[in-house]
Parts: sequence; structure tokens; C-alpha cells
Amino acid sequence: MRSRVVVSVGMALMLAVAAVRGGDSPGAANVDREKPGAHDEPYRSPIALALSADGSPLLTANQTAGTVSLVDPIAGKVLHEVRTGDKPAGVALSRDGHRGAVAHWYGYDLAVLDIQGDRIAIAGRVEVGPEPRGVTIAPDGSTAFVAVGVSNEVVRVDLAARRVTGRLAVGREPRGLAITPDGSRLLVGNSRSGDVSIVDVQRWRVERTLPIDGDNLRQVTIAADGKTGYVAHMRNRKFATTRRNIDLGWVLGQRLTRVPLEVDADANGSSPSYSTLSLDPQGKAGSDAHGMAVNPSGTLLVVSLGGTHELMIFRTDRKRLPWRDESSRDVMAAELLRNDGRFRRVALGGRPTELAFAPDGKTVYVANYLADAVQVVDAESARLVRKIPLGGPKTISLVRRGEILFHDAARSFNQWYSCNTCHSDGHTNGLDFDTLNDGRQDLSTFHLRSRKRVPTLRRVTLTGPWTWHGWQTNLDDAMVESFTKSMQGPRPSKDDVKALVAYLGTLDYPRNPYRQPDGTLSDAARRGQDIFRSARAACNTCHNGPEFTDGKIHTAGLEESDDAYRGYNPPSLRGLYDKDPYLHDGRSKTLRDALVGPHNPDTVAGGSGELSDQELDDLIAYLNSL
Repeated sequence: MRSRVVVSVGMALMLAVAAVRGGDSPGAANVDREKPGAHDEPYRSPIALALSADGSPLLTANQTAGTVSLVDPIAGKVLHEVRTGDKPAGVALSRDGHRGAVAHWYGYDLAVLDIQGDRIAIAGRVEVGPEPRGVTIAPDGSTAFVAVGVSNEVVRVDLAARRVTGRLAVGREPRGLAITPDGSRLLVGNSRSGDVSIVDVQRWRVERTLPIDGDNLRQVTIAADGKTGYVAHMRNRKFATTRRNIDLGWVLGQRLTRVPLEVDADANGSSPSYSTLSLDPQGKAGSDAHGMAVNPSGTLLVVSLGGTHELMIFRTDRKRLPWRDESSRDVMAAELLRNDGRFRRVALGGRPTELAFAPDGKTVYVANYLADAVQVVDAESARLVRKIPLGGPKTISLVRRGEILFHDAARSFNQWYSCNTCHSDGHTNGLDFDTLNDGRQDLSTFHLRSRKRVPTLRRVTLTGPWTWHGWQTNLDDAMVESFTKSMQGPRPSKDDVKALVAYLGTLDYPRNPYRQPDGTLSDAARRGQDIFRSARAACNTCHNGPEFTDGKIHTAGLEESDDAYRGYNPPSLRGLYDKDPYLHDGRSKTLRDALVGPHNPDTVAGGSGELSDQELDDLIAYLNSL
């Protein structure tokens, strides 16, 4: 298609493993499967959920299985499960529970669901664009809104006609979406640009964009009165990854941010644009904030943290929470640790992701990806009261064990972050960090030359040597280096490394949205391919072979005088359209910036003069198609 484009380490792993093992497969006999070989029991991996207005039914988007489950949360059982598409990532349900929608991250489409009684039927599909994630349905049930990550858009879909009726540009990589109860505004969390967009639905325009100093934005939600929005996220603090800096919250931390959806006309700009709570008690931090929910009365705020396998629950009706306007503390405010009931933690195991409150205002439903289950938590008493298994294998595969390790923040110093924190979903979050992978760190102040952009892990097993300087020639050793130096955690066992590498071997790119529908190159990309291979550009001198990297070390004019290692390892150019910003330190925001600036072909490869504007356009078209 075309588109515009805690606990000890051992205990933490035991909790995750126990959560994955738990339960039989009650929905297994009630699954509609369309593909040959689908009789093998898959992991469900629920990444998202949606609840009807009256509290039943509930839908889950099961990412690994490619299915949606219809759940009766009151009875605690799966009613039906249907295969919907490639990597479901977001799911929505109409208020009456009869119409649903699921967005497919790798499928690039929205499946419209018809729900009658205890059955789901796929009513149709709508192509929405590359890598859609979040989806929400308008209160009247007629329209869906989809966050399309690669094209940086919110797409409006007429559910009855099953067609796109509007596209709206927002920030970089929108993920979470929520709509006000009256349907007048959308709140959009833009994961890589670190801001939220507030959309006027009727006028179909972005009303405001609010930078919130956040990264890895995930589920967003809106209070019942429609006046306040919330989003859980990370914050990159930019200091070197030493133990001291990590524990002071100076490397990264987790946050809960609230934003006003309405602007007081008399405030003259004096009202804060956002307020933040820090989610990291020093010494026992949170990690990978993902889900967020607020009960109808606004007295309970709940955040899920996938890396530390828990919920954090905040009460607002006893004493004011210590929100900080337009900034955040490095660690959790000390007053919240005084056991006065305003802050509690609930251990869940697995990887809790999206959340939803039941109409009673105290029951929280949790999609737990690694537990293959929906968990039921009493937020009043801060207790896990039930688990609803969605089905899955009875034993843990080597790959699944590696996936558990990848998402386990207990493998880092005082559980501040996991592999997934930076390599989001096995890809990249577009940020840069000052780790020891390049042989040096700046321990005094911000030193951009010592910071390195987070590379993707897609097809990483095929693209050695590793690190930007290419000094690491053994992937097993690179895993040990990451756990013990980047994460400042304990040394992994040989079995741990084997499992993690097995998981990394499963990570691959989605289909390329810059290719023709039949997978071929456009006319511009074919011209660009000729330029790529020509003596004028000579890009294939370093970027060659099936992965577009030669695995050698080259000097490219990007070196610093105090580099510990000389030269750079050319990264794979596969999936280049979604690897921004570019170069080892992210100095180029776009491909064009890199090609006319620090990495222009004339300088890097000794070509025969600058490329014309048309040649540059064609070369970029080809690079985007890789």
C-alpha cells in the first residue's frame, strides 16, 4: 500500500514465569482460525483491552496470536476468540458493546468487529496506513480514530461505510488515543516527539500541541468530566549510566502526567500546561510505565509498569497529590512513601500493559502480555483478586523466556529499566544515551559526543559486528556487556544469554510502506537505486549485501578526537524510514539533513560533486524503500 508516510532478580523472573505458566487454555476450543497450522497453541500476549460502558463484555488484542478475545469479566471466562490480523496493537469497543475495532501494527489495517451475544464476527477491514497502534471509538459508535505511527497521523474511519474519511497530522509516532465522553476532543500521545496533541473532532484540527518533556508515551486516558487527560511515560534525563546517576533518577525515570483539555480564557496563559508525578521510589524504582486509568469519581489513578511487573495506585481523596507543574522530580516525592494510603504498589508478575476501570470505580482490569491473561485488581484494597486466562502453551519456550528477560527491569540496578525501555518493542525509541558501549562516558556534564542513539534490534542477529564502533564481535558477549554495563545489573547466565539471543532472532521489520503494492520499487526509487550504486554517491561501498552493511569499520568524517575506538560500523539501511533521527549521535533529524550535511556522499565516499535536488529526492526514495 501507499501511505503518507521489587524484588530480587530471581524472584522477579519467578513471578514472570509463574504468571506465564498460570492457567489452562479455556478459550482454545472456541477459537476461529483461518490459517493452516494454526492448531498449535500460541501465546496470546494481550497488549491492549477495551471495556463496554456497562462493564461487560471486554475485548483484548492478543499480539502474538493475532487474535481478539471476547471476555465476560464478571464470569471470568473467554467467550470467543477470532483471528483478526498481523500483530494486533490496539482495540476499542462501542459503549453498548456491540461494535469493536482492532488496529494491526504489522497488518496496516483496522478490522471492524460485530459482537452479538458471545460471538465476534469480522464485519470488514479498512487500510489505514503503516504501523497503526491505538484506536478509540466515538461515543455514538459511528466513527473510529486510529493512531498511525509511521505516517504520524490520526486517521478517522466511518465504521458503517468502512472507509477513511480524514487524516490529520500530529506528532512523531502517535500511539495512545482517548476521546472525551461528549466526543468533542481527542487526546493523542506522540511517543517519539514527546508531546500530546489535543484534537478538535468537529473541526478536525489540532487545537493544541503540548510538549510534556516525556518519552515512550503509551496509554492515554481522559477523566469522566472530560476536562483532564493523563498519560504514563518515561523521561530521558541524559546523564551517564553510572550506578550513582541511575539511582538519583538522572539517567531516566517513569512519570505520570496530566494535561488540561480545556483552556481558561481568563487565565492569560498563566495556567500550567501539564503537571507530573514521578513514579520512582529511590532504591526500588518503577520501569516501563505503560497503562493508565482513572476511576469515574477521579479518586483513584492507576498506572501499570511492565518492567517491574506491577500496578501503582494513587488516591486523590485523602490529601493532595504532590504534582509538579511543568517539570518533574527525579525520584518519587518522599511524602508519598509515608504509608498514608495515597500510594500503593501491587505485584502482578508478567508484563501488565493497558488498564480499564469497571463501572463500580474500584475494579481494574489489566491486560498482562506475558501472563497471557486479564488480571482483576481491587484498587480500593490494592489486591490482585482474580486472573482470567486467555489460553497459551503450558510450557515456556526458549524464545518466550528470552522475551521475559528482555522486559525484566529487575535485571538492572535497582530495577530502573529493562532492555525494552530503550529498544522499544525490539526496535528503537529514537533516543540517545551515554553508556559505556563506545568505551567512554562523560561524568561531569552533558557531552553530546559521548551519547549514542539507540539502534534497532530488528534482524540484529544478522548484522554483526555490534555497537556503533563495531568493536563487539560476539553477540553473546554483547548481551553480557549490556546487562552488566549499560544496565549496571548482575551478570546473566549462559542460559539467559541463549534465551535472549533466541528472542532477538525473532525480531524483524514490518513490510515497507514505501514499496509498490506488489513489493517493487517506484520509478523514483529505481532511479535512486542507480545513484546509490553509482560512483557519484558510492553508498554501496559500505552499505552492501543483503543487510546493507559490510560489517567493517570505516572512517566517515564523524569521528571525535577523544573517541576510544576509531571509525564506525555502518548500520543496516533496512527500515531506514523509521530509524530517525540519523547517524550515531542523532545529529540529523531527517535523511535529507544527513545527506546534505555531515554524511553527504561527496564527503563520505569521495564522490564527484554534490547531488542535484532531483537526484537527492530519488536517492531518498530508494533509501526509504529498503
